[in-house]
Amino acid sequence: MQHVAPRGPADTYTLGPRRQSLPPDAGGCCTNNGRGASVVLTIRATPLQFRAMESTVKPLDRNHLSLLVAVVLLGNVLFRFIDLPETAWDLQALGSSLQFNVTGAGLLVALMVGLVCSGTNFVIHDHPGVARHPERPAYVSWILPGALAGLSAYLLALAPTIQLWTVGLAVAGAAISLAIAAEYGAVAPDSQGYALARLALNVLAYVLAFAFLTLIYQSRARSLISATAVTLIAGVIALDLLSGADVPFRRAVLYSVVVGLVTGESTWALNYWRIAAWAGGLLLLLVFYGLSNIAHQPLLGRLTRATVVEFAVVIVVVLIIVVLRSR
Repeated sequence: MQHVAPRGPADTYTLGPRRQSLPPDAGGCCTNNGRGASVVLTIRATPLQFRAMESTVKPLDRNHLSLLVAVVLLGNVLFRFIDLPETAWDLQALGSSLQFNVTGAGLLVALMVGLVCSGTNFVIHDHPGVARHPERPAYVSWILPGALAGLSAYLLALAPTIQLWTVGLAVAGAAISLAIAAEYGAVAPDSQGYALARLALNVLAYVLAFAFLTLIYQSRARSLISATAVTLIAGVIALDLLSGADVPFRRAVLYSVVVGLVTGESTWALNYWRIAAWAGGLLLLLVFYGLSNIAHQPLLGRLTRATVVEFAVVIVVVLIIVVLRSR
């Protein structure tokens, strides 16, 4: 048996009994068992070639994505023309009665979120970078597409006319497709297009946060319900934002829990302030924005006094605008 010393990063392949020629940058060994040669080939790439292979991204399978979006749109169409009975549940919490109404719109939202999350998981796992970057679990990529699908289904159920519902359905399908495509492009930080995909997802995260926080504040529900909902929404979206940093995932989870809890606590105070729904949602978004960004900087190791002052100025300016507009 003859062995060639390895050089540089490698991938190993076992070839058949046929005679194979080794490239000049390959190391390997050859054994003969009497029936033919078995070659174990170890490809040795230069650092430049290795980085080039890492930056190569497998194209998004548009057939899988199209099938997923088609199923989601079909579900919205069916629920548009099928009326489901409503169910009410009475519960006791902290000595008072709580009533939960299960409607057709609620079932549609749950179904759409489940479909999009499972479909996103299927699409994301087709990316070779999932195995190369296990520090960010693949299920984190479900958050924004699933939230977008749930919000779209809820708003479509409120559409007053069939024309507006049709336009909204088309916009929802396009938005969900782009969100999943962006999540696919943001799987591997060393891939081309990662920065643009991550930027688009960050913008989507704040837009979704504002929409959900506004809807929750508009409901004028008890603080036990509204603050809990805000905590869950803010914590989950913050996890998507913070897990993009090159830090241990457990730290990102811890910071996300803190962001969610503080944002939820802010809801208790805002519920006593009778302002417009958009103003309440914007104030909650302001709290969420400041907390998530300040939490993001230590994770990246670049929290400075100038950064804190920058976020503080933005928060104060927006707060002044909201106060003046709400008078």
